[in-house]
Amino acid sequence: MTGQNEEDEPLLSQNYEFPSPQPTFKHFPPELCAIFVAAFDTRAGNIIEWSYPDQFNLTGAEFKALPSGAHNVQHDIIAFECNGYYGYSVYALKQVESQQERGARLKSVGIIGKHYLPLVTHEDKLIEFATDSVDSPGSYEHLIQYFVQHNQTCGISLSFELRPPVVGAVSDLTKLLGVNIFVIWKMMLLRKRILMECVPPISRHCSYLMALDSLARPPHCETKPLFFVTVNDSNTLHYSKHYVACTSDVVLKTKGSHVYDAYITGTSVINGNQNIIQHTRGDSLRYSCISGMMEKDGMHNTVDVDRMIISYFTELTEDLFMALESAGTGHKKFTTSDLKDVRFHSSDIPFLQTLVDSLGYDVELVEPSCCEEQIKHLIGSS
Repeated sequence: MTGQNEEDEPLLSQNYEFPSPQPTFKHFPPELCAIFVAAFDTRAGNIIEWSYPDQFNLTGAEFKALPSGAHNVQHDIIAFECNGYYGYSVYALKQVESQQERGARLKSVGIIGKHYLPLVTHEDKLIEFATDSVDSPGSYEHLIQYFVQHNQTCGISLSFELRPPVVGAVSDLTKLLGVNIFVIWKMMLLRKRILMECVPPISRHCSYLMALDSLARPPHCETKPLFFVTVNDSNTLHYSKHYVACTSDVVLKTKGSHVYDAYITGTSVINGNQNIIQHTRGDSLRYSCISGMMEKDGMHNTVDVDRMIISYFTELTEDLFMALESAGTGHKKFTTSDLKDVRFHSSDIPFLQTLVDSLGYDVELVEPSCCEEQIKHLIGSS
């Protein structure tokens, strides 16, 4: 009788049932910090046409709210970082018979806040405001009223996992990246700088970054989403210790390790030296497991699939760090048996060594010896 080689063993039982994640609710303060209208001026380029309150620093927001290539789409939704705050804007384009505007009116209406999640709840209203801004330019009183109204509430409690536009993005990104979703997850665990290439419309890629943020579980894994960035953010990217972001400025790709540690282009992931980051056998086994669960009967609801994936990564992250912490306070060794217990594989040892070293765990990784492998093979073949 021929046994199953360790290299081909699944990292989860075929009968494994993922626990349903319990949504984590967080209370956010009510205040919007600013509201603004960005526009494209045929002489001055991208400008902040109007803002309230007018003393708020919106430097750079005009380039993020109106991305390069925006003229190729009718509308878009963009999340971005703005001088230590978050911005969320809706862009609209309207063809007009105006020589001064060269036949097209481009505007974006956005809001600024301390966290991006509450900003998402204003999306429908921002779409309405953006349409109004190109239909009836120069009207701002209703924007001031909206700003004041939403600063008089008592705040809002939200669950990250259940909020659009994240719904569907988790499973879509997992399918898009395939096995490389685990390459990115490991880069997040190592707190690296991750930049994703995109073209307008930007909205889907912002959703992908929110999806990555939903897979992160502080304090073990923090993504620091910067969302949409431009070449003007080169210094921010360079000096950030870790982040996830997307860009339509492909010139940033050429800057390599100066601005990123991992660059996602299509379904490939390259490092700062422009070399493809290879996935491991362990990544393949984990992806085989998770893709099988996505195709399982009864997993047709997008929300259920997203929750399953979030649950998988949550459990994987927590089990790994619990095992490392236990080893660090006990026998100081992380063995091949420990690897299997946390759904890791011998091919993941180089990553684990980097993780242990970077986070300062007092743990020795014990690789399987040649004798151990021979014994396993003989037992399996008997």
